[in-house]
Amino acid sequence: MSNKHKFIKSLSLILTASVIAVQLFTAGAAYAEAPPATFTPAENWESYNYFNFAEALQKSLYFYDAEKCGAEAGYDKGGRLEWRGSCHEGDEKIPLSNTSLSKAFIDKYRDILDPDGDGTMDLHGGFHDAGDHVRFGLPQSYTAGTLGWGFYEFRDAYKAIGEEEHMLEILRYFTDTFLRCSFLDKNGNMIAFCYMVGEGDADHCYWGPPELYPDNIPRPADFATAETPGSDVCASTAATLCTSYLIFKDSDPQYAQKCLTVAKAMYDFAKKYRGLAKGDGYYTSDYDEDELAWAAAWLYQCTGNMNYIKDIDSVDEKGNYTGYMKRIIPETYNTNTWYNSWVHCWDAVWGGTFLKLNELLPENELFDFIARWNVEYLSGGMAKHKDPNDKNYAKPSPAGYTMINGWGSARYNTAAQLSALVYMKNHPDRTDFGAWAKNQMEYLMGRNPMGYSYIVGYGYEQGLPSVQHPHHRAAHGSKTNSMNDPVEHRHILWGALAGGPDVTDYHIDSTTEYAYNEVAVDYNAAFVGACAGLYKYYGQGQKPIANFPPKEARTDDYYCEARVERETKDSTQIVLRVHNESSQPPHYETGLMVKYFFNINELLENGQSIDDVIFAIEYDEQISMQQEPITYRGPFKWDDAGTYYYEFDWSGRKIYGDRELQISFRAKQDSNYLTHWDSSNDYSRKNVTGTYAVTKNVPVYLNGVLVYGEEAPKLEPQDPHENPDTSPAAIGVTYKCGAIDPSKNTIRAAINIKNTGSVPVNLSDIKVRYWFTRDGNSDNSFTCEYAVCGTDKVMGKINSISNPVTGADSYCEISFADSAGKLAPGASTGNMPFRIESTAAYDQTNDYSYNSKMASEFGDNNKISAYVKGELKYGTEPVTTGYLAGDVDGSGTIDAIDYALLKSYMLGGIQLDSEALIRADANKDGAVNVIDLAVIKKYLLEQ
Repeated sequence: MSNKHKFIKSLSLILTASVIAVQLFTAGAAYAEAPPATFTPAENWESYNYFNFAEALQKSLYFYDAEKCGAEAGYDKGGRLEWRGSCHEGDEKIPLSNTSLSKAFIDKYRDILDPDGDGTMDLHGGFHDAGDHVRFGLPQSYTAGTLGWGFYEFRDAYKAIGEEEHMLEILRYFTDTFLRCSFLDKNGNMIAFCYMVGEGDADHCYWGPPELYPDNIPRPADFATAETPGSDVCASTAATLCTSYLIFKDSDPQYAQKCLTVAKAMYDFAKKYRGLAKGDGYYTSDYDEDELAWAAAWLYQCTGNMNYIKDIDSVDEKGNYTGYMKRIIPETYNTNTWYNSWVHCWDAVWGGTFLKLNELLPENELFDFIARWNVEYLSGGMAKHKDPNDKNYAKPSPAGYTMINGWGSARYNTAAQLSALVYMKNHPDRTDFGAWAKNQMEYLMGRNPMGYSYIVGYGYEQGLPSVQHPHHRAAHGSKTNSMNDPVEHRHILWGALAGGPDVTDYHIDSTTEYAYNEVAVDYNAAFVGACAGLYKYYGQGQKPIANFPPKEARTDDYYCEARVERETKDSTQIVLRVHNESSQPPHYETGLMVKYFFNINELLENGQSIDDVIFAIEYDEQISMQQEPITYRGPFKWDDAGTYYYEFDWSGRKIYGDRELQISFRAKQDSNYLTHWDSSNDYSRKNVTGTYAVTKNVPVYLNGVLVYGEEAPKLEPQDPHENPDTSPAAIGVTYKCGAIDPSKNTIRAAINIKNTGSVPVNLSDIKVRYWFTRDGNSDNSFTCEYAVCGTDKVMGKINSISNPVTGADSYCEISFADSAGKLAPGASTGNMPFRIESTAAYDQTNDYSYNSKMASEFGDNNKISAYVKGELKYGTEPVTTGYLAGDVDGSGTIDAIDYALLKSYMLGGIQLDSEALIRADANKDGAVNVIDLAVIKKYLLEQ
């Protein structure tokens, strides 16, 4: 129930035709506006022709399986819906202190209320009211009684479609709860009845499945006692127990007798202690005479004791009523009749009462008139009054639908249908009653301007549309306490009767529209009986759905999403979001864990270890929710190829939905102050982007068992001298010019070399050339002022160009020692300021590599050239100064001396420096071996 739900019984006190007209306007005015201008009735809706009362009756019962409260609701406990689990098991032990009972009352009756002395009461069971999870008194008892009434009248219909046992199970669950919540003294007198469990206002702050009901929402128990009467709800419950007596008396006479015994005691209790149940302001009543009369009629049927009828229609010496009928016919001086324009419902059961009295006492013309006139009026004229002069009828919608009240109109309409069918059963000549009921049900089944069924899931197997978004927490399955999330319901709420259209035949199929789309136990109560009656009279040959309900599609209950929060050359931040999306049924988990795999091979290749990885938890949603922080463990070695993992463990923390965790990895610099972090080879980082996506590379475990994803493969270690990536090396250089020295005899600049490829590069294989003019200086020197790898590992050599050009007659070739280390992919040397000095002044303005516009920050300068193993990788040379492959001695020609030098090197006789080794690689395959010797020999022989 979505709001305080109170309809005034006094609206039913109609004595004249003029008052009837006023009441009709009052009940429907708020919902009588025209539909939106954009509303267009469904095309060919009048031709809708799928009507199966067997299917409707069958599915209508499954709504109660969705509403069941307690452990028995669970699919694993015998429940019929796989998406429902046990819930509100705390109702089995509600503390005496959490009840409406006074301390004095508890002390007086403690031995009855708490026989085992544990300070609690077992008040479990029953059914949730609507989309919410409170067990409200009046609608609960009305529902059970009306379900029992419909079953009693049309039991053969349930039997014919194979649902008799299902219905008996539902009715018994109601009755068991009422018996459990009834407390009698040793003399058989009732002392207390628990009619309500839950707190409406607090409950309505929650929008989620009942299985996940928050512990901090109170579930107090409200009682009717002599101190705090509840004669309306007690009388209504007594009537229900009577229906159970009649239903079970042949199959289980002992159980039936218990129902009747408690029904009598409860009725007597209600008569003695008059007063209305409070119900926290929800489902409150204006008076109790209708419920008392309803109970008295059923008790008369069960016992034959005419005193129960006298309680209803007794009169004084003047002929005025002193029984319950005084409420509706205060005096009989003018007329002894009543025009009931309302309908049998949770708050006014006069309609059902007079139908029952008419059945039991058919010779009573007043009872017959009230019962008959009510249905005739509600039929809108399809079933005519016996008095041809009586033109008072409810005004139907444009499409012929009787809309009695706009909030949940279908429940009232189907209650009128049940009333019509029961009357027709007792008066077979009134076939017009049945015809009207059939017409109304066919409207609700789909022949209406909206073009869909108001019975959820009806026609599903034929691909026909029905309401998709009933106002129901469990079926919707939100994990965010929002009616709008998810957009579509997780489950089909089979057989639920949605609220229904307004007086203009318009309806809004939205979860948030409770007036149009609420569902409730009282909505389905008369609807079930109406379906059974319609099947009896019009359903010959119709069949229920085989193998119902169908299994839902299985989904992944557990998985992990990931996204990149931030990434730099030395760090990676990843956000993980672990999910428990269980929905069949939804439940908390307390044993979730994930593993994050990463690889540090790039660190190992540069002499580092796992100790050079700094790990941190950057954000833990557990903490923001003021819950126990996550437990993490690691790093653990996974293989010998550099793979490690961390475990992130939520064990012991209740989780449903998701939990977010942000983690970071940062690599320390190596001994040369270089960073070698590379997340591209991390197993759990693969295919992760800046947007959340499910990943199987972050495996999820439940209680230590892998339930989603895949663990990282075990890699074999590789020879450190072999690189499986055959991609060519790639480097880039950024530059910043230095300040002009006052003496002008110094060239100042700074460079930063970055590995822009996918393979590591030895710094010793890199050379950078800065092109300039000597300006007559013959004594030029190089100094590296700072380098992360150490200035002692950076060398510079000034070389003259044999074929000088404008802007360059020399170049400074910057190189690195073998011990300088490696540049990992994405890594850089850091900024390396250097200077070139001489005794006389330089004129830098005409130097090829000089750029005065790059004095404030580093940038690309393609007039600086860079090489890997002698091959140009960056920049543009002002003049070609490349080497000749095979010219080992660098003489400019390939001759016998080069052959001899290489042969001696191969035999171990001499050592070649790094430049000579580059020139000795005659076939340029990156290695110096006998093949290069053969290439040089072949070249010499061909000369």
